[in-house]
Amino acid sequence: MTLKDKIIGDTNSKFWRPWFSINGGDYLERCGETLGLQEKFQSYLKSQDENIQDYPYAYLVTAPRFLGYSFNPVSFWYLYNEQKQVKAMILEVNNTFDERRMYFLKDSISTPLDESGPSTGTFPYKFRTVWPKDFHVSPFNSRKGSYALNAHDPLFSHSSSTGMIDNTITLSSSKAHAKLVARVFSTQPSIDPATLGYWARLRFIAAWWWIGFVTFPRIVKEAGKLFFRRKLHVWYRPEVLKGSIGRRATANEIIIEDVFRPFLRALVEASDSEQSIKYVPPIPSSPTGGEVFTPRSHPPKGTAELKITTPLFYARLARHSHISEFLAKELFMSDDKDRTFYLSHPQPFFQLFDKAVTKSAKRLPDLSNGSSKLDRLRWQFLHWLRNHTHQSQQQHHQQFTKIEDIRTFSFSPLDLWAMYQTPIVQAQQYRTVVTKILLSDMIAFGYPEVLDAAGYVLRVLVSWVSVVGLRYAFLILSDFFVEGASEDVLLRGRRSVV
Repeated sequence: MTLKDKIIGDTNSKFWRPWFSINGGDYLERCGETLGLQEKFQSYLKSQDENIQDYPYAYLVTAPRFLGYSFNPVSFWYLYNEQKQVKAMILEVNNTFDERRMYFLKDSISTPLDESGPSTGTFPYKFRTVWPKDFHVSPFNSRKGSYALNAHDPLFSHSSSTGMIDNTITLSSSKAHAKLVARVFSTQPSIDPATLGYWARLRFIAAWWWIGFVTFPRIVKEAGKLFFRRKLHVWYRPEVLKGSIGRRATANEIIIEDVFRPFLRALVEASDSEQSIKYVPPIPSSPTGGEVFTPRSHPPKGTAELKITTPLFYARLARHSHISEFLAKELFMSDDKDRTFYLSHPQPFFQLFDKAVTKSAKRLPDLSNGSSKLDRLRWQFLHWLRNHTHQSQQQHHQQFTKIEDIRTFSFSPLDLWAMYQTPIVQAQQYRTVVTKILLSDMIAFGYPEVLDAAGYVLRVLVSWVSVVGLRYAFLILSDFFVEGASEDVLLRGRRSVV
Protein backbone atom coordinates (compact mmCIF):
# COMPACT_ATOMS: atom_id res chain seq x y z
CA MET A 1 0.00 0.00 0.00
CA THR A 2 1.42 3.34 -1.01
CA LEU A 3 0.00 6.53 0.51
CA LYS A 4 1.77 9.72 -0.46
CA ASP A 5 1.96 12.50 2.11
CA LYS A 6 2.30 15.46 -0.21
CA ILE A 7 0.54 16.92 -3.21
CA ILE A 8 2.37 20.05 -4.27
CA GLY A 9 5.42 21.39 -2.47
CA ASP A 10 8.25 20.04 -0.32
CA THR A 11 7.06 18.67 3.05
CA ASN A 12 10.67 18.41 4.25
CA SER A 13 11.35 22.11 3.90
CA LYS A 14 11.98 23.98 7.17
CA PHE A 15 10.76 27.29 5.78
CA TRP A 16 7.94 26.44 3.36
CA ARG A 17 4.89 24.26 3.78
CA PRO A 18 3.31 22.63 0.72
CA TRP A 19 0.33 24.30 -0.89
CA PHE A 20 -1.69 21.08 -0.79
CA SER A 21 -0.87 18.28 1.64
CA ILE A 22 -2.24 15.12 3.23
CA ASN A 23 -1.70 14.81 6.98
CA GLY A 24 -2.08 11.40 8.59
CA GLY A 25 -3.36 12.98 11.80
CA ASP A 26 -6.53 14.12 9.98
CA TYR A 27 -7.79 10.61 9.29
CA LEU A 28 -9.17 7.58 11.11
CA GLU A 29 -8.60 7.43 14.88
CA ARG A 30 -7.37 10.63 16.54
CA CYS A 31 -5.29 8.70 19.08
CA GLY A 32 -1.76 7.93 17.95
CA GLU A 33 -1.37 11.28 16.25
CA THR A 34 2.31 10.60 15.49
CA LEU A 35 1.45 7.64 13.26
CA GLY A 36 1.37 7.89 9.49
CA LEU A 37 -1.51 6.96 7.21
CA GLN A 38 -0.35 3.40 6.68
CA GLU A 39 0.13 2.69 10.39
CA LYS A 40 -3.26 4.20 11.27
CA PHE A 41 -4.93 2.29 8.44
CA GLN A 42 -3.51 -1.02 9.66
CA SER A 43 -4.44 -0.21 13.25
CA TYR A 44 -8.01 0.53 12.19
CA LEU A 45 -8.28 -2.78 10.34
CA LYS A 46 -7.18 -4.59 13.50
CA SER A 47 -9.83 -2.75 15.52
CA GLN A 48 -12.43 -4.09 13.05
CA ASP A 49 -11.08 -7.67 13.45
CA GLU A 50 -9.93 -7.67 9.84
CA ASN A 51 -6.86 -9.37 8.43
CA ILE A 52 -4.42 -6.77 7.10
CA GLN A 53 -3.18 -9.23 4.46
CA ASP A 54 -6.64 -9.33 2.89
CA TYR A 55 -6.26 -5.69 1.78
CA PRO A 56 -2.71 -5.13 0.52
CA TYR A 57 -3.77 -2.07 -1.51
CA ALA A 58 -5.70 1.02 -0.49
CA TYR A 59 -6.71 4.14 -2.40
CA LEU A 60 -7.83 7.27 -0.53
CA VAL A 61 -10.09 9.89 -2.11
CA THR A 62 -10.18 13.01 0.05
CA ALA A 63 -9.83 16.78 0.06
CA PRO A 64 -6.25 17.81 0.91
CA ARG A 65 -5.22 20.61 3.22
CA PHE A 66 -4.47 23.97 1.64
CA LEU A 67 -1.80 25.83 3.63
CA GLY A 68 -2.75 23.73 6.65
CA TYR A 69 -6.54 24.19 6.44
CA SER A 70 -9.00 21.45 5.57
CA PHE A 71 -12.65 20.55 6.06
CA ASN A 72 -13.62 17.08 4.85
CA PRO A 73 -17.32 16.13 5.05
CA VAL A 74 -16.49 12.64 3.74
CA SER A 75 -13.44 10.67 2.61
CA PHE A 76 -13.53 7.39 0.67
CA TRP A 77 -11.07 4.55 1.25
CA TYR A 78 -11.09 1.82 -1.45
CA LEU A 79 -9.61 -1.47 -0.18
CA TYR A 80 -8.30 -3.95 -2.76
CA ASN A 81 -7.34 -7.61 -2.56
CA GLU A 82 -4.34 -9.26 -4.22
CA GLN A 83 -6.19 -9.31 -7.54
CA LYS A 84 -6.74 -5.54 -7.17
CA GLN A 85 -10.49 -5.86 -6.87
CA VAL A 86 -12.45 -3.60 -4.51
CA LYS A 87 -13.63 -5.80 -1.65
CA ALA A 88 -14.28 -3.23 1.06
CA MET A 89 -14.52 0.51 1.62
CA ILE A 90 -14.15 2.87 4.56
CA LEU A 91 -16.37 5.92 4.60
CA GLU A 92 -14.94 8.51 6.96
CA VAL A 93 -17.70 11.00 7.76
CA ASN A 94 -17.10 14.30 9.59
CA ASN A 95 -19.83 16.65 10.76
CA THR A 96 -19.63 20.37 11.54
CA PHE A 97 -19.37 19.63 15.29
CA ASP A 98 -15.87 18.15 14.85
CA GLU A 99 -17.18 14.61 15.34
CA ARG A 100 -16.28 11.63 13.18
CA ARG A 101 -17.63 8.23 12.20
CA MET A 102 -15.81 5.56 10.22
CA TYR A 103 -18.02 3.02 8.47
CA PHE A 104 -16.24 -0.19 7.47
CA LEU A 105 -18.26 -1.54 4.54
CA LYS A 106 -17.90 -4.87 2.81
CA ASP A 107 -19.01 -5.47 -0.73
CA SER A 108 -22.47 -6.98 -0.59
CA ILE A 109 -23.40 -6.84 -4.29
CA SER A 110 -20.45 -6.50 -6.70
CA THR A 111 -21.59 -6.31 -10.31
CA PRO A 112 -20.00 -5.06 -13.53
CA LEU A 113 -21.28 -1.79 -14.90
CA ASP A 114 -22.48 -3.59 -18.00
CA GLU A 115 -25.24 -5.57 -16.34
CA SER A 116 -26.73 -6.84 -19.59
CA GLY A 117 -24.60 -9.95 -19.51
CA PRO A 118 -21.87 -11.83 -17.64
CA SER A 119 -18.64 -10.04 -16.72
CA THR A 120 -15.98 -10.16 -19.40
CA GLY A 121 -13.27 -8.44 -17.34
CA THR A 122 -13.51 -5.27 -19.38
CA PHE A 123 -16.03 -3.37 -17.24
CA PRO A 124 -15.27 -1.78 -13.88
CA TYR A 125 -17.09 -3.16 -10.89
CA LYS A 126 -19.78 -1.31 -8.97
CA PHE A 127 -19.44 -1.54 -5.20
CA ARG A 128 -22.89 -1.69 -3.57
CA THR A 129 -23.84 -1.92 0.07
CA VAL A 130 -26.42 -0.78 2.62
CA TRP A 131 -25.83 -0.04 6.30
CA PRO A 132 -27.71 1.57 9.23
CA LYS A 133 -27.16 5.22 10.10
CA ASP A 134 -25.95 5.88 13.66
CA PHE A 135 -24.16 9.22 13.38
CA HIS A 136 -25.57 12.75 13.56
CA VAL A 137 -24.60 14.66 10.40
CA SER A 138 -27.32 17.22 9.76
CA PRO A 139 -29.61 18.98 12.25
CA PHE A 140 -32.46 18.40 9.80
CA ASN A 141 -32.23 14.59 10.02
CA SER A 142 -32.39 12.28 13.01
CA ARG A 143 -29.84 9.60 13.75
CA LYS A 144 -32.20 6.92 12.49
CA GLY A 145 -32.41 5.52 8.99
CA SER A 146 -29.94 3.90 6.62
CA TYR A 147 -27.45 4.64 3.84
CA ALA A 148 -26.99 2.96 0.48
CA LEU A 149 -23.75 3.35 -1.51
CA ASN A 150 -23.07 2.78 -5.20
CA ALA A 151 -19.38 3.29 -5.95
CA HIS A 152 -17.38 2.68 -9.12
CA ASP A 153 -13.85 1.37 -8.94
CA PRO A 154 -11.63 4.39 -9.77
CA LEU A 155 -8.56 2.26 -10.52
CA PHE A 156 -10.10 -0.27 -12.87
CA SER A 157 -7.15 -1.13 -15.13
CA HIS A 158 -9.18 -1.79 -18.32
CA SER A 159 -10.86 1.61 -18.22
CA SER A 160 -9.61 4.49 -20.33
CA SER A 161 -10.69 6.87 -17.54
CA THR A 162 -8.63 5.48 -14.67
CA GLY A 163 -8.92 7.70 -11.61
CA MET A 164 -12.48 8.86 -12.36
CA ILE A 165 -14.68 9.01 -9.25
CA ASP A 166 -18.41 8.24 -9.30
CA ASN A 167 -20.06 7.56 -5.93
CA THR A 168 -23.74 7.91 -5.06
CA ILE A 169 -25.03 7.86 -1.47
CA THR A 170 -28.74 7.60 -0.71
CA LEU A 171 -30.11 8.44 2.73
CA SER A 172 -33.35 6.67 3.63
CA SER A 173 -35.61 7.25 6.62
CA SER A 174 -36.43 4.62 9.24
CA LYS A 175 -39.52 3.85 7.12
CA ALA A 176 -37.32 3.13 4.05
CA HIS A 177 -38.28 6.35 2.24
CA ALA A 178 -35.47 7.99 0.28
CA LYS A 179 -34.79 11.45 1.75
CA LEU A 180 -31.54 12.59 0.19
CA VAL A 181 -29.35 11.56 -2.74
CA ALA A 182 -25.77 12.85 -2.93
CA ARG A 183 -23.32 12.16 -5.74
CA VAL A 184 -19.57 12.72 -5.88
CA PHE A 185 -18.12 12.36 -9.38
CA SER A 186 -15.24 13.48 -11.55
CA THR A 187 -15.79 16.04 -14.29
CA GLN A 188 -12.34 15.75 -15.88
CA PRO A 189 -9.60 13.09 -16.04
CA SER A 190 -7.31 12.89 -13.04
CA ILE A 191 -3.87 14.54 -13.05
CA ASP A 192 -0.63 13.91 -11.15
CA PRO A 193 0.54 17.21 -9.59
CA ALA A 194 4.10 15.89 -9.41
CA THR A 195 4.26 15.89 -13.22
CA LEU A 196 3.04 19.48 -13.64
CA GLY A 197 5.34 22.26 -14.74
CA TYR A 198 5.74 25.60 -12.96
CA TRP A 199 2.97 27.47 -14.78
CA ALA A 200 0.66 24.45 -14.71
CA ARG A 201 1.06 24.29 -10.92
CA LEU A 202 0.18 27.96 -10.60
CA ARG A 203 -2.94 27.45 -12.69
CA PHE A 204 -3.87 24.41 -10.59
CA ILE A 205 -3.46 26.35 -7.32
CA ALA A 206 -5.39 29.34 -8.66
CA ALA A 207 -8.27 27.08 -9.71
CA TRP A 208 -8.58 25.01 -6.52
CA TRP A 209 -7.19 26.96 -3.51
CA TRP A 210 -10.57 28.37 -2.44
CA ILE A 211 -12.61 25.13 -2.42
CA GLY A 212 -11.80 24.09 1.15
CA PHE A 213 -12.38 27.56 2.59
CA VAL A 214 -15.92 27.88 1.23
CA THR A 215 -17.11 24.35 2.10
CA PHE A 216 -18.26 25.23 5.60
CA PRO A 217 -19.83 28.61 4.60
CA ARG A 218 -21.73 26.77 1.85
CA ILE A 219 -23.07 24.29 4.41
CA VAL A 220 -24.21 27.14 6.66
CA LYS A 221 -25.85 28.90 3.70
CA GLU A 222 -27.82 25.82 2.67
CA ALA A 223 -28.80 25.13 6.29
CA GLY A 224 -30.16 28.67 6.53
CA LYS A 225 -32.31 28.09 3.46
CA LEU A 226 -33.72 24.87 4.90
CA PHE A 227 -34.46 26.45 8.26
CA PHE A 228 -35.81 29.87 7.28
CA ARG A 229 -37.43 29.08 3.93
CA ARG A 230 -38.44 25.43 4.20
CA LYS A 231 -39.14 25.57 7.96
CA LEU A 232 -37.66 22.12 8.50
CA HIS A 233 -37.63 20.59 11.96
CA VAL A 234 -34.27 20.87 13.77
CA TRP A 235 -33.05 17.84 15.70
CA TYR A 236 -31.08 18.19 18.93
CA ARG A 237 -27.49 17.05 18.49
CA PRO A 238 -27.02 13.80 20.45
CA GLU A 239 -23.72 12.69 21.91
CA VAL A 240 -21.83 10.20 19.77
CA LEU A 241 -22.19 6.45 20.22
CA LYS A 242 -19.38 4.05 21.04
CA GLY A 243 -18.44 3.46 17.41
CA SER A 244 -17.98 7.16 16.65
CA ILE A 245 -15.32 9.70 17.61
CA GLY A 246 -16.22 12.76 19.66
CA ARG A 247 -15.00 16.28 19.13
CA ARG A 248 -11.50 17.38 20.10
CA ALA A 249 -10.99 18.12 23.77
CA THR A 250 -10.66 21.69 25.00
CA ALA A 251 -7.68 22.85 27.06
CA ASN A 252 -9.82 22.67 30.22
CA GLU A 253 -10.90 19.09 29.51
CA ILE A 254 -7.32 18.01 28.84
CA ILE A 255 -6.24 19.39 32.23
CA ILE A 256 -8.95 17.36 34.00
CA GLU A 257 -8.03 14.24 32.01
CA ASP A 258 -4.38 14.63 33.02
CA VAL A 259 -5.52 14.33 36.65
CA PHE A 260 -8.16 11.63 36.12
CA ARG A 261 -5.86 9.19 34.31
CA PRO A 262 -3.31 8.67 37.14
CA PHE A 263 -6.17 8.80 39.67
CA LEU A 264 -7.92 5.90 37.93
CA ARG A 265 -4.65 3.98 37.56
CA ALA A 266 -3.89 4.33 41.29
CA LEU A 267 -7.40 3.18 42.25
CA VAL A 268 -7.18 0.07 40.07
CA GLU A 269 -3.65 -0.87 41.16
CA ALA A 270 -4.55 -0.56 44.85
CA SER A 271 -7.88 -2.41 44.54
CA ASP A 272 -8.69 -6.08 45.10
CA SER A 273 -10.83 -6.22 41.96
CA GLU A 274 -10.71 -9.34 39.81
CA GLN A 275 -10.73 -7.30 36.61
CA SER A 276 -8.31 -5.01 34.85
CA ILE A 277 -9.57 -1.70 33.50
CA LYS A 278 -9.05 -0.71 29.88
CA TYR A 279 -9.21 3.07 29.72
CA VAL A 280 -9.79 4.59 26.26
CA PRO A 281 -9.75 8.43 26.34
CA PRO A 282 -10.59 10.72 23.39
CA ILE A 283 -7.23 12.53 23.59
CA PRO A 284 -5.05 12.55 20.43
CA SER A 285 -1.82 12.14 22.41
CA SER A 286 -3.11 8.93 24.04
CA PRO A 287 -1.89 5.51 22.88
CA THR A 288 -3.99 3.90 20.16
CA GLY A 289 -6.37 1.41 21.75
CA GLY A 290 -6.12 2.93 25.22
CA GLU A 291 -4.29 1.80 28.37
CA VAL A 292 -4.87 -1.20 30.62
CA PHE A 293 -4.62 -0.74 34.42
CA THR A 294 -4.13 -3.94 36.45
CA PRO A 295 -4.49 -4.64 40.22
CA ARG A 296 -1.16 -5.33 41.92
CA SER A 297 -2.48 -7.79 44.49
CA HIS A 298 -3.38 -10.66 42.14
CA PRO A 299 -3.66 -11.51 38.43
CA PRO A 300 -6.94 -10.30 36.89
CA LYS A 301 -9.55 -12.70 35.52
CA GLY A 302 -10.90 -10.32 32.91
CA THR A 303 -10.89 -6.79 31.54
CA ALA A 304 -13.60 -4.14 31.80
CA GLU A 305 -13.55 -1.29 29.29
CA LEU A 306 -14.16 2.37 30.01
CA LYS A 307 -14.33 4.26 26.73
CA ILE A 308 -14.85 8.02 26.89
CA THR A 309 -16.87 8.83 23.78
CA THR A 310 -16.74 12.61 24.16
CA PRO A 311 -14.48 14.97 26.16
CA LEU A 312 -17.63 16.43 27.73
CA PHE A 313 -17.27 13.52 30.18
CA TYR A 314 -14.49 15.32 32.05
CA ALA A 315 -16.44 18.56 32.51
CA ARG A 316 -19.42 16.61 33.85
CA LEU A 317 -17.18 14.53 36.11
CA ALA A 318 -15.65 17.68 37.61
CA ARG A 319 -19.13 18.90 38.61
CA HIS A 320 -19.83 15.91 40.86
CA SER A 321 -18.56 15.21 44.35
CA HIS A 322 -19.61 11.53 44.16
CA ILE A 323 -18.11 9.84 41.10
CA SER A 324 -20.12 6.61 41.41
CA GLU A 325 -23.32 8.67 41.44
CA PHE A 326 -22.24 10.43 38.26
CA LEU A 327 -21.54 7.11 36.54
CA ALA A 328 -24.92 5.72 37.62
CA LYS A 329 -26.74 8.81 36.33
CA GLU A 330 -25.06 8.58 32.95
CA LEU A 331 -25.67 4.84 32.57
CA PHE A 332 -29.13 4.29 34.02
CA MET A 333 -30.90 7.66 34.13
CA SER A 334 -30.12 8.99 30.65
CA ASP A 335 -30.50 7.56 27.16
CA ASP A 336 -27.73 7.07 24.64
CA LYS A 337 -28.35 10.53 23.17
CA ASP A 338 -26.85 12.17 26.26
CA ARG A 339 -24.31 9.57 27.40
CA THR A 340 -20.63 10.53 27.40
CA PHE A 341 -18.95 7.17 27.98
CA TYR A 342 -19.29 3.43 27.46
CA LEU A 343 -18.83 0.97 30.32
CA SER A 344 -18.69 -2.77 29.64
CA HIS A 345 -18.98 -3.90 33.30
CA PRO A 346 -20.49 -1.22 35.58
CA GLN A 347 -20.34 -3.05 38.93
CA PRO A 348 -16.51 -3.12 39.34
CA PHE A 349 -16.37 0.61 38.64
CA PHE A 350 -19.01 1.45 41.22
CA GLN A 351 -17.17 -0.58 43.86
CA LEU A 352 -13.91 1.06 42.87
CA PHE A 353 -15.17 4.63 43.30
CA ASP A 354 -17.28 3.84 46.37
CA LYS A 355 -14.11 2.77 48.16
CA ALA A 356 -12.40 5.94 46.98
CA VAL A 357 -15.22 8.02 48.50
CA THR A 358 -14.96 6.10 51.80
CA LYS A 359 -11.22 6.72 52.02
CA SER A 360 -11.72 10.39 51.11
CA ALA A 361 -14.30 10.82 53.86
CA LYS A 362 -11.87 9.42 56.42
CA ARG A 363 -9.15 11.77 55.26
CA LEU A 364 -10.30 15.33 55.79
CA PRO A 365 -8.37 17.88 53.74
CA ASP A 366 -5.68 19.78 55.61
CA LEU A 367 -5.57 23.10 53.79
CA SER A 368 -2.73 24.29 55.99
CA ASN A 369 -0.39 22.40 53.65
CA GLY A 370 -1.13 24.89 50.86
CA SER A 371 1.72 26.79 49.33
CA SER A 372 0.28 30.11 50.49
CA LYS A 373 -2.68 31.66 52.25
CA LEU A 374 -4.10 32.73 48.91
CA ASP A 375 -3.80 29.15 47.69
CA ARG A 376 -5.77 27.89 50.70
CA LEU A 377 -8.44 30.51 50.12
CA ARG A 378 -8.82 29.32 46.53
CA TRP A 379 -9.37 25.71 47.64
CA GLN A 380 -11.91 26.89 50.19
CA PHE A 381 -13.71 28.84 47.47
CA LEU A 382 -13.89 25.64 45.39
CA HIS A 383 -15.33 23.86 48.45
CA TRP A 384 -17.96 26.60 48.82
CA LEU A 385 -18.88 26.38 45.14
CA ARG A 386 -19.48 22.63 45.39
CA ASN A 387 -21.83 23.06 48.34
CA HIS A 388 -23.62 26.05 46.85
CA THR A 389 -24.10 24.30 43.49
CA HIS A 390 -25.53 21.25 45.23
CA GLN A 391 -27.92 23.36 47.32
CA SER A 392 -29.18 25.12 44.19
CA GLN A 393 -29.82 21.76 42.52
CA GLN A 394 -31.64 20.52 45.62
CA GLN A 395 -33.94 23.54 45.64
CA HIS A 396 -34.78 22.88 41.99
CA HIS A 397 -35.50 19.16 42.52
CA GLN A 398 -37.56 19.73 45.67
CA GLN A 399 -40.18 21.37 43.48
CA PHE A 400 -40.94 17.90 42.11
CA THR A 401 -40.00 15.58 45.01
CA LYS A 402 -39.88 15.59 48.80
CA ILE A 403 -36.68 13.53 48.97
CA GLU A 404 -33.86 15.41 50.68
CA ASP A 405 -30.19 14.58 50.19
CA ILE A 406 -28.50 14.69 53.63
CA ARG A 407 -25.01 13.85 52.37
CA THR A 408 -22.16 16.31 52.71
CA PHE A 409 -20.74 17.70 49.51
CA SER A 410 -17.16 18.59 50.23
CA PHE A 411 -14.18 17.89 47.98
CA SER A 412 -14.53 15.06 45.50
CA PRO A 413 -12.00 12.19 45.48
CA LEU A 414 -10.55 13.71 42.33
CA ASP A 415 -10.14 17.07 44.10
CA LEU A 416 -8.23 15.38 46.93
CA TRP A 417 -6.04 13.50 44.47
CA ALA A 418 -5.15 16.74 42.70
CA MET A 419 -4.54 18.43 46.06
CA TYR A 420 -2.20 15.79 47.51
CA GLN A 421 -0.85 13.63 44.68
CA THR A 422 -0.05 16.02 41.84
CA PRO A 423 2.64 18.70 41.43
CA ILE A 424 1.71 22.16 42.67
CA VAL A 425 1.42 23.63 39.17
CA GLN A 426 -0.86 20.82 37.97
CA ALA A 427 -3.00 21.09 41.11
CA GLN A 428 -3.39 24.83 40.53
CA GLN A 429 -4.40 24.27 36.91
CA TYR A 430 -6.96 21.65 37.93
CA ARG A 431 -8.40 23.86 40.67
CA THR A 432 -8.69 26.82 38.31
CA VAL A 433 -10.51 24.77 35.68
CA VAL A 434 -12.96 23.13 38.12
CA THR A 435 -13.65 26.48 39.81
CA LYS A 436 -14.37 28.00 36.41
CA ILE A 437 -16.76 25.16 35.52
CA LEU A 438 -18.70 25.40 38.80
CA LEU A 439 -18.77 29.19 38.64
CA SER A 440 -20.07 29.08 35.08
CA ASP A 441 -22.99 26.94 36.28
CA MET A 442 -23.95 29.79 38.62
CA ILE A 443 -23.52 32.87 36.44
CA ALA A 444 -22.72 31.84 32.85
CA PHE A 445 -25.37 29.23 31.92
CA GLY A 446 -22.84 26.42 32.30
CA TYR A 447 -20.44 27.72 29.62
CA PRO A 448 -16.89 28.33 30.88
CA GLU A 449 -16.16 30.01 27.56
CA VAL A 450 -18.44 32.87 28.62
CA LEU A 451 -16.22 33.46 31.65
CA ASP A 452 -13.12 33.31 29.44
CA ALA A 453 -14.64 35.91 27.11
CA ALA A 454 -15.67 38.10 30.05
CA GLY A 455 -12.16 37.84 31.48
CA TYR A 456 -10.66 38.81 28.15
CA VAL A 457 -12.97 41.83 27.85
CA LEU A 458 -12.14 42.83 31.43
CA ARG A 459 -8.40 42.63 30.76
CA VAL A 460 -8.80 44.73 27.62
CA LEU A 461 -10.85 47.28 29.57
CA VAL A 462 -8.31 47.46 32.40
CA SER A 463 -5.49 47.84 29.87
CA TRP A 464 -7.37 50.64 28.09
CA VAL A 465 -8.10 52.44 31.38
CA SER A 466 -4.44 52.07 32.39
CA VAL A 467 -3.22 53.48 29.08
CA VAL A 468 -5.67 56.40 29.27
CA GLY A 469 -4.72 57.04 32.90
CA LEU A 470 -1.01 57.01 32.09
CA ARG A 471 -1.63 59.35 29.18
CA TYR A 472 -3.42 61.88 31.35
CA ALA A 473 -0.80 61.53 34.08
CA PHE A 474 1.92 62.20 31.50
CA LEU A 475 0.07 65.29 30.22
CA ILE A 476 -0.38 66.64 33.76
CA LEU A 477 3.29 66.09 34.58
CA SER A 478 4.32 67.67 31.28
CA ASP A 479 2.18 70.74 31.97
CA PHE A 480 3.61 70.94 35.47
CA PHE A 481 7.22 70.85 34.29
CA VAL A 482 6.52 73.26 31.40
CA GLU A 483 4.85 75.76 33.73
CA GLY A 484 7.68 75.39 36.25
CA ALA A 485 10.29 76.00 33.56
CA SER A 486 8.39 79.06 32.26
CA GLU A 487 8.18 80.58 35.73
CA ASP A 488 11.90 79.96 36.25
CA VAL A 489 12.77 81.71 32.97
CA LEU A 490 10.50 84.63 33.82
CA LEU A 491 12.07 84.99 37.28
CA ARG A 492 15.57 85.01 35.81
CA GLY A 493 14.51 87.70 33.30
CA ARG A 494 13.22 89.91 36.08
CA ARG A 495 16.48 89.54 38.03
CA SER A 496 18.53 90.51 34.98
CA VAL A 497 16.41 93.65 34.46
CA VAL A 498 16.89 94.70 38.07
